[in-house]
Amino acid sequence: MHSKPSRRPFSLALRLTFFISLSTILAFIAFTWFMLHSVEKHFAEQDVSDLQQISTTLSRILQSPADPDEKKVSKIKESIASYRNVALLLLNPRGEVLFSSAQGAALRPAVNSADFSEHSRARDVFLWTVEDPAGPMDTGSEMKMETYRIIASSGQAIFQGKQQNYVMLTGLSINFHLHYLDALKKEPDCDCRRDKPVDCSDHSNRCPSGAPAPS
Repeated sequence: MHSKPSRRPFSLALRLTFFISLSTILAFIAFTWFMLHSVEKHFAEQDVSDLQQISTTLSRILQSPADPDEKKVSKIKESIASYRNVALLLLNPRGEVLFSSAQGAALRPAVNSADFSEHSRARDVFLWTVEDPAGPMDTGSEMKMETYRIIASSGQAIFQGKQQNYVMLTGLSINFHLHYLDALKKEPDCDCRRDKPVDCSDHSNRCPSGAPAPS
């Protein structure tokens, strides 16, 4: 009776190739996760910093006793014009609008949300998504929904000829950042430094899907 020949074990070279390939794949996955996490964290920190700065500036303008309404409104418009994709809504205690930017109406439903009640007291930033934005914002994105980071604050100001309390919602659209992160997940090998071109269609080291480099 002839015995079946035993199978030869994998050669050392083959096993070594397998482990090197596996290590390379795992390292790439880890690098991709770290890169996406770092970019997302950078965007969030940048947004929060901008919102806090805008909110502080606007509160100072509103609470200036020397300026009439017209001058306050002019300063408010000038302040938010220096930032991209900012929406502002100013309400009195009865919920009546004292001032609204072009996209300010999109923030109105957030006043009745649980997030608003929870975060407004601490002046924390929270997320708010609008299904039908009040108007298009120049985000360079094709998203149908508008997502904001919002900071809410309150105080007293002389407005409309009398001293009154106000609630101010300042929102920053992050659709551009969400679009950029989504594109980066699809093409994680792109190099999105500012000094690089902004088209990755040829799979060279460029920013994903024609998305501009993040600011």
